[in-house]
Amino acid sequence: MTLNRSVILRKKHNEIKKAKKTIIQCSSCGHENIFAQTYPYHAGFANQGFLYNDAGNLTFVWSSFDSTYEAIVGQRHPWALEEEEDKFKIEDLLLPAPSGGCWRFSNPARCLDCGKPISDPMIMQIYYVVYEGSINADYHHNETVSFADYIKIKG
Repeated sequence: MTLNRSVILRKKHNEIKKAKKTIIQCSSCGHENIFAQTYPYHAGFANQGFLYNDAGNLTFVWSSFDSTYEAIVGQRHPWALEEEEDKFKIEDLLLPAPSGGCWRFSNPARCLDCGKPISDPMIMQIYYVVYEGSINADYHHNETVSFADYIKIKG
């Protein structure tokens, strides 16, 4: 039985590699967290901001050049915000994550099995992963949505 399971897991792993998915193995439990992206994205190269929800299992992404974002903190990239007040403004204005909880600059990406961190938050690194069911409010990705669609106060 163990041999068959091993063969099945190896086949699954090879299929994921062929599909160009990103796999982050949890250092705590060994679970392979699979993301539908070829590599972790670089927020700086894409001029984007990203936050993880409190549970660390969803990602919120937006453009650094979104007019609503700029109206809140000025023309500054999200990863370059030095004032805690600016970070709190963004966090406080955002609607809750679809599964509940808040989006925070200090939230890490977490293992889908044990919940331990698998990738640092934006305040510590510029690379990010996108979980299934996440929100991409970057108008370059989808012209029908923007940062303004996900804040509590409109207008």
